[in-house]
Amino acid sequence: MFTLQQLRIVVLLSEYKKLTAVAARLNIKQPSVSFHMKKLEEEAGVPLFIHRHKLILFTEEGKALLHYASRIVSWSEEAEQVLSDYAQSKLGKIVIGSSNTPATYLLPKLLGKMREVYPEVNIVLQIKNTPQIVDMVKKFEINFGLVAENKIDDPELVIIPLVDDELGLVVYPDHPLAQTEVIGPELLQNEKWILRDQDSSSRRMMEIWSGQYQIDNKGGMELGTTEAIKRAVICRLGISVLSRLAVEDEVKKGQLIYKSLDSRTLSRSIFFIYHKNRFITPIVKEFIHFFETARL
Repeated sequence: MFTLQQLRIVVLLSEYKKLTAVAARLNIKQPSVSFHMKKLEEEAGVPLFIHRHKLILFTEEGKALLHYASRIVSWSEEAEQVLSDYAQSKLGKIVIGSSNTPATYLLPKLLGKMREVYPEVNIVLQIKNTPQIVDMVKKFEINFGLVAENKIDDPELVIIPLVDDELGLVVYPDHPLAQTEVIGPELLQNEKWILRDQDSSSRRMMEIWSGQYQIDNKGGMELGTTEAIKRAVICRLGISVLSRLAVEDEVKKGQLIYKSLDSRTLSRSIFFIYHKNRFITPIVKEFIHFFETARL
């Protein structure tokens, strides 16, 4: 088996053609160069070098070896440079997983700041529901995740709350409930509900809440994204329970009315999560620090 040092000697011999020059370049003694050349020929089982007037030339077999040695040495040097860049946080690839709410209403601002600080880093964002993101973190498929959840408790994960959120009632401005100060369960019994899909954390939280107060939310409309639900409510197709963060812009514009339902069941946070046993490269460490200290 050829060593990387031996292949470097082959490449340098093609350039300098003298043992003394190769030895000086590698900062080793000339007999060491001769030793490696002999070992190469023994390993190959064919002559590789021609000694002529203190110059080293290559046999046809040696030229064939040089062809591959040049590539291998080049790739090795490139790998060393890339790892050096990683260590200095110059470049790299970060894979972030996020559930819908933080991906849509929190991450764009953060990603903009991250791009300013780490312009050479390739940032990949995968949007899934919360259980999928947690599973991907635990399987080491992504570097870390952001999820909106009432509570996360998993011994395999580092869990850091970033910002508080809650789910509240969302109605269009001229809906009868828009001007109601206190909204009790009895006022919500005969409404047309627009719900998120079954796998979303907001749907699970909403169903727990509606079950506590025996509110019938069946028979309404089910849409796959928060944005679609907001448009449906604006178009007076029904009402919904949505994240406060998700409707901030529409509330400011007067397109939607948000009503807190004052329920602990509907309280949640945006969590930053990563695996406790993951190998933390320098660039990943930088990004973890970025999220831990982000001002939201």
